[in-house]
Amino acid sequence: MGKGIVATSQVSDVSELNEQLTGLPFGDPKYYLLQKPDDITNWTQGTPDTTTIEQFTHGRLFGSQGELRWQKNIGGYALLWLAEVEEVPNGFTQLGDWTTTKPQNGHLLGGGETEPWRDTRIPRELDYPMDWCKHPCVKVIQYKERNSQMIRFTRYTKFVPTTIPTTGD
Repeated sequence: MGKGIVATSQVSDVSELNEQLTGLPFGDPKYYLLQKPDDITNWTQGTPDTTTIEQFTHGRLFGSQGELRWQKNIGGYALLWLAEVEEVPNGFTQLGDWTTTKPQNGHLLGGGETEPWRDTRIPRELDYPMDWCKHPCVKVIQYKERNSQMIRFTRYTKFVPTTIPTTGD
């Protein structure tokens, strides 16, 4: 288990959000997802452009070194940074003391022509369209509060190639 960083920040507009998206150490490749209450985009490799971000209420960008989640609010955007780096980024406030698990495979469920891929979470399932990957699997790291050892966050790190095992003789 390692030491995790969970930190928050607030930015006032999409240009400040874009500075974080291009300035934080995510690692490569990076993937992003954008959400509205009734719509979710396909996972896309790269960094979202600012004109696209403004149309959505939530988003996340992740890579092997960190994940940034954002949510539109009345003051701009609330940010959550998850990483295993030594220092908290400028402008962020660290929340508590965290340990992390070893990276694990997280297989998305479902898929096919009529249903999106699904990541089961409490309190609700999260649906992801995924038309570029036949059997999506993402490496995840879980963040536990050091004192209680309760898992509070799960961070995506990278997509990994997978195959569905076949049963045979």
